[in-house]
Amino acid sequence: MRFIAKLGVDPVARADPTLLQAMGLPGGGIVRLGDTHVQVVPGDVPGPTVLLVGPRTMANAGLSPGDGVEVTRALLPIAHRVVVADADGLDARRLGRALQGRPVTVGDVAVVRAPRGDEIDEWRLRIVEVEPAPAAVVGPGTAVHETSRQDPPIVPHEGAPPGEPPTTAEALVAGLETEREVLAGWLALLTSPDRLPATWGLPAVAGVLLEGPAGCGRSELVDAAAADVGVRVDEVLLDVVHRPERLLSLLERAVRETKPPAVLYVDHADAVAGTDAPFRTQAAAIFRWFLDAVAERPRFACVVGTASVAGLDPAVADSPLLPRRLVVPPPDTRRRRLLFEAALARVPHRRIDFERLAVRTAGFSATDIAAVVLDATARTTAANEPVTQELLDRALEDIPPSLGSAMLGEVPSYGFERVADLDVVKQRLRETIIWPLTDPDRFRRLGITAPKGLLLWGPPGTGKTFVVRALAHESGAAFFPVKGAELLDKWVGESERAVRELFARAKAVAPSILFLDEIDALAPVRGRSTNSVTDSVVAALLTELDGVADRGDVFVIGATNRKDLVDPALLRPGRLETHLRLGLPPAEARAAFLAISDVPLTDDVDRADLVDATEGYSFADLAGLLREAALHALRRDPEAIEVTSDDVAAALEVFADRRGVSPPRRSPR
Repeated sequence: MRFIAKLGVDPVARADPTLLQAMGLPGGGIVRLGDTHVQVVPGDVPGPTVLLVGPRTMANAGLSPGDGVEVTRALLPIAHRVVVADADGLDARRLGRALQGRPVTVGDVAVVRAPRGDEIDEWRLRIVEVEPAPAAVVGPGTAVHETSRQDPPIVPHEGAPPGEPPTTAEALVAGLETEREVLAGWLALLTSPDRLPATWGLPAVAGVLLEGPAGCGRSELVDAAAADVGVRVDEVLLDVVHRPERLLSLLERAVRETKPPAVLYVDHADAVAGTDAPFRTQAAAIFRWFLDAVAERPRFACVVGTASVAGLDPAVADSPLLPRRLVVPPPDTRRRRLLFEAALARVPHRRIDFERLAVRTAGFSATDIAAVVLDATARTTAANEPVTQELLDRALEDIPPSLGSAMLGEVPSYGFERVADLDVVKQRLRETIIWPLTDPDRFRRLGITAPKGLLLWGPPGTGKTFVVRALAHESGAAFFPVKGAELLDKWVGESERAVRELFARAKAVAPSILFLDEIDALAPVRGRSTNSVTDSVVAALLTELDGVADRGDVFVIGATNRKDLVDPALLRPGRLETHLRLGLPPAEARAAFLAISDVPLTDDVDRADLVDATEGYSFADLAGLLREAALHALRRDPEAIEVTSDDVAAALEVFADRRGVSPPRRSPR
């Protein structure tokens, strides 16, 4: 965008707020100006195309007052190192502090003021070198020194992601493109200059109901959607309202004084209109008036924010004036990584594994992540050292997740090394669960989406649960094992609510694995059951599975002994589309199981004979057989440390009686 340069005050330039917003810098930012870079902020200027620039910046840019100049937005990285000349008498600490937050370009002359003794003195510093070149922003971890001094051996941002780090607001709305687009569409409709709802004969509405935990991006999403539409947002906070008169006064003034087009964002509605609020009835009546008032005003919209719609008074939650409900989920792995990058953007740090931090912080909000970084920074302030991975790990141990009221699941302690054979099954599990987490690009390269669910089926005791638990360990995902019958309840609506809450907990700590064992009891073929509960549960499962498909970090695995009893709608592609049969283990699988078993066998036990003697045994049968043999050894000798062939033979006889078959003719020696 082209401006006319006129004299202002160093070191910050000023421009018309409207034109800055058109450049994508509504609150200001860094721009390229001729041969240099400068920070520009909104301000009072003589004309809309006038850019007020200080004399030093104008000289660096190679301009004169009255010159026309092209101004473009610039995304500069944080400087690792800046070398200056002519800094006589100014030590490195004061140098860095004087240049803090400034964009610097090689060849610039920067004027700084700093104390010298009891007086404030002025230096004209020549920027000799910037790393990365040719321009960057001086941050807290930037090493600034003179050309005559030895380069300090400091790498404050080793391991930091390349490019411009995100802001916290950008990190919070990352991955919420669908919610942002829907909300922007509603705001555009309700604030349109043509009064489209009335023109098209649509019913009057006030706005949108926005649900999501605190610290997960509700207000940031509203700001981003309103910015997309180009309307102003006025926020009304209700968390400090303790009387209905105060609530009425706040909302009445907001409706009266806000000039359209505008969006009123009323956050923490559950604090005054929640089911446990002290004046819930009065608050609900006030909200009904407020929504009516907003719906009557042209080019006016409201967004009502709450942590949980279930906790809102039905008069607000079910109001026809709030016909659309949007949910802001807790930060997933990608958003948590970006939040750590944003929080550490200006903090000196080195050797940070952002992926590891993101995986370890399931259930953390943006506020929690900021607290972790603050805690780690506090541990290094006295020593003037950069933040390290070890310090962040220690901070994670001391700060609990604020979203941890939802169960965080579990991560099993063993992996695929404890799974006997089943190589084909393990490979298919890696393809379905681990590949989408570790290398999603391999699916995008071929133009497909990764599977989001699978079904394990086969006889009981064949290792379905065991191999899924090992998979959860291998992937690092939180593991939610649920028996099908655990979610069923005789009260109307309770089973469906349990399904929704289970999926909500899994989403809150993604990446996660939902393991629905005995899924045939939870989701049988509809129409065959003697009650309507299971039919409603199947419908709830289908809804959640389709929703999870868009999230990508929640994987659903079902297991059953009777695949034919599971409702076929669950088994189609896009839901539980991968079907793996786990049959009774063949001889090589039984041999592999014995090889990794923790039961110590003496040398006189012939493992090959034992494998032959256990034809038709499942993995559960084999585990029970070895357990029975070990108990027989302890009955024989309470101090026994090994299982002998006689113990194994005795156990085989016990199992032969249980299975109704003849015992083997000779013990495996």
